[in-house]
Amino acid sequence: MNELKQRFNNMAALVDEASLLLDSKSNVVFANDQALALLGAHIVGYPIDRFLRHPDFAQALRLAHEEARMSSLDYTLMDQVRRAFTLRLAQFDSDHVLLVIFDGTMSVSVDRIRSDFVANVSHELRSPLTALLGFIETLQDGAIDEGDSRDHFLAIMQAEAGRMQRLIDDLLSLSRVEAEEHRPPDDDVALMPLLEELASAMRDEAARQGKILTINVADDLSDSDLRVCGARDELRQVFQNLVENAIRYGSTESEIKLLVSIGRLASGQSRKNLLRVQIINQGETIAPEHLARLTERFYRIDKGRSRQIGGTGLGLAIVKHIVNRHRGRLRISSEAGQTTASVTLPRFSDS
Repeated sequence: MNELKQRFNNMAALVDEASLLLDSKSNVVFANDQALALLGAHIVGYPIDRFLRHPDFAQALRLAHEEARMSSLDYTLMDQVRRAFTLRLAQFDSDHVLLVIFDGTMSVSVDRIRSDFVANVSHELRSPLTALLGFIETLQDGAIDEGDSRDHFLAIMQAEAGRMQRLIDDLLSLSRVEAEEHRPPDDDVALMPLLEELASAMRDEAARQGKILTINVADDLSDSDLRVCGARDELRQVFQNLVENAIRYGSTESEIKLLVSIGRLASGQSRKNLLRVQIINQGETIAPEHLARLTERFYRIDKGRSRQIGGTGLGLAIVKHIVNRHRGRLRISSEAGQTTASVTLPRFSDS
């Protein structure tokens, strides 16, 4: 058995992918670290079909055992983030089959993102580009010599160019997050310093619009409890986007609250392994038919107002994909003039 395990370990190290050794009854004999991380830490000793369900898997296993034929199967894992794999089975020796699971999520995501990026850019940039070309033509026709008209047109052109720049920046940001969405980050992020740093940077902007920004932590939590598993820069982007929305769309002379508490499941049950950050603002109630679509790309409740205040329609889409990458949950609710964006994240564990 030691020799068999050593041979398996050598082969698994060579391919550097999730690898498993199966016996003639499809039980998992050995699994490398990648396989344990993907399918679960307790898969050894159990039939593989408990963890991988594919209509052609049994046939592929039989061909490998009985006819020494290699099989390749496409497999999609439907979880919080959709992942694409290729399963390859080949005879290892007369009693065992080697299963290697190749993760093709990145290549599939890149192809889809490239296609979406081209479609989105061509559609969303058409309007500002048309406006710029129109103003350039007007200036060329003589308006450039009319001081007031020239200044007016140049100001609009600058605004449209800025809008295009923000749009491209957000599209690139969204594409990067989507490409990495299947790889959850695992850094230890202290939540309170991040939120306090963000609030300090944004209080002046909130004050200019007649709003105050406050942070409150539940009494049963201490600073040492407020650690989440994630990527700090991405989490800052999440909370910055949500606070910016609260500043933009909240009522003047109102309070924007950041509340930190123990996380909850979708059912409402508290879970101590989760932390929740709520961003609450006072303003117009968002109708239910809009709430379900807020995280769609380019979805705007009021397109004219959103563009007027500089929105690209991508902020909440970016937030959703970052939260998904962190294996968290985003929920937006709105009633009685109060809108709450809740971000629930897994707490960091030293174990």
